[in-house]
Amino acid sequence: MIVGERIRQAREMFQFTHTALIDEVGLPGFNQSRLSRIENGLADADPEIIELLAVALRVRSDFFARPALPALAPQSPQLRARSRLTTASKTAVMRWAQTILEEYYRLEQSASPLMSGLEDMQDARPAEAAGRMRQLLGFDDFSPLPYLVLAVERLGVSVLGIPRSEDHMDAFCAWSGDRPIIGILAGTPADRLRFSVAHELGHLVLHRHVNRRPTVEAEADSFASELLTPRAAMGVVLLRNPTLSQLAIIKSEWGVSVKNLIRRSRELGFIDQDRAVSLYKQMSARGWNKKEPGFVSYEKPRAFRKLAEISHGPGPNVEAMARSAAWSETLVMDVLNRHARIDELPHESAPIRHVRGINVVDLASVRRKQQATGSPVNRILL
Repeated sequence: MIVGERIRQAREMFQFTHTALIDEVGLPGFNQSRLSRIENGLADADPEIIELLAVALRVRSDFFARPALPALAPQSPQLRARSRLTTASKTAVMRWAQTILEEYYRLEQSASPLMSGLEDMQDARPAEAAGRMRQLLGFDDFSPLPYLVLAVERLGVSVLGIPRSEDHMDAFCAWSGDRPIIGILAGTPADRLRFSVAHELGHLVLHRHVNRRPTVEAEADSFASELLTPRAAMGVVLLRNPTLSQLAIIKSEWGVSVKNLIRRSRELGFIDQDRAVSLYKQMSARGWNKKEPGFVSYEKPRAFRKLAEISHGPGPNVEAMARSAAWSETLVMDVLNRHARIDELPHESAPIRHVRGINVVDLASVRRKQQATGSPVNRILL
């Protein structure tokens, strides 16, 4: 039996209008009225239409016979309200998340899913919540986060790599029952991505039940700033009246954008408003608003691909996964490429301490860790 909602789900995922999908199918006599009736369960679709729809929507025909996961409702306030993002774009993003999450659930049947370790922190101030989150993620208050996305996944958040880009959105969060979700869109610079993930994590722990008040976006920003650049550490790291070149060096170590470091310097009193404006103007004049200098490793979520490898063997086997998911092989590859292979995982580096602005590797800590593990400190996180 064909479930019309599944056809609507795939159509909206690729942002096809009824007319555009009918043109793509190109079958005489197949019109907008018939497609609408099929989606609403008021008409049957013959096998030819189903096969042509499957090709156009990059799935297999049995995709349409499976029950749909309830549509996800975004928690991210900016996804609901951001005017520059069209309703069709918002719907497409959530349909992608719904489709990937369905397969995530299916793949988990062959593994032991992680239970969420998030805490409800709605009564905490953003900075306090960020400090607690660093503890939950396993990091101290004085070091850069060597990785964020993988740590968030280990805490039981399902992080989904979405093979779609939007000019006005980098990430979003949602809940599927009691499961926290963060979606990461393609095309986002690595430094901005880390802040966006931290921002969405703030919404999950601060605003699950109180996300309608007008201050939620500012609170999520404050949470993200404190999580990535803790006040205690920045008091040592940041300089009085820094130059853009100095901030670009700090960016590469702490994994946040120069623009965010300017804002953080202003918040903590290292620069005044005039200096902040001057730095922003310098960034614009140098073309840094489009692409900043300084290196930040790009982070991808891992869990979805790991589950696929457990179910379908090393790689994983794309053909086998396509059959299981009822996706086309192209769709499988697009989704897998948004999730990390083993060789794309971050490395855990030796801790760094700061002495008057100079970065120093803490060799004593390195030796202790080597003695405890019997292996070099710089190791891949599996």
